[in-house]
Amino acid sequence: HLLAEWAEMLHLKLAARKLVKDHPFDRRARTLLWLLFAVLAFVTGYTVYETISPTGILSRALIYGPGLALAWVAALLLVEIFYSRRAWCRYACPIGLTYGLVGATSPLRVTYNLESCFHEGECRKVCLVPHVLDTVIKGRARDLNVDIGADCTRCGRCVDTCPTGSLTFKFKGLGDLL
Repeated sequence: HLLAEWAEMLHLKLAARKLVKDHPFDRRARTLLWLLFAVLAFVTGYTVYETISPTGILSRALIYGPGLALAWVAALLLVEIFYSRRAWCRYACPIGLTYGLVGATSPLRVTYNLESCFHEGECRKVCLVPHVLDTVIKGRARDLNVDIGADCTRCGRCVDTCPTGSLTFKFKGLGDLL
């Protein structure tokens, strides 16, 4: 993840200088890959995903020494720097989708309040999965108070960055008590 964060910082710096542009992929690809990896794991009894996971490859390289698989990690980093910000995490990694399924049932939520928002977009700039904050774009909120989607990792970067306090944490079911 550290390398992906460095790649993201570099991508954002290059994008700010208009040297690169983020190219989003279809988010449904992640679901298809998740299903593929689940079927392969069921059929083979082996977590096939781990053989191509950058985190798994780097972990094995630290233990067993570098190998050709590091070329795959380098290629992914180049894609993330020059083509699509956080491409692996946002579109290919099945762990993120699994977290999203868990997140849908999580009692901890990030909530958005439309009335106090100035729509500056600082929250989207720091978010690791910015599509979850599409509701903060002016004119997109369905209601005055909106729970941010299940894909939200609840890292708190948006909450910390929001200058107006429009994004806050709340516990589902306990919001009125706290």
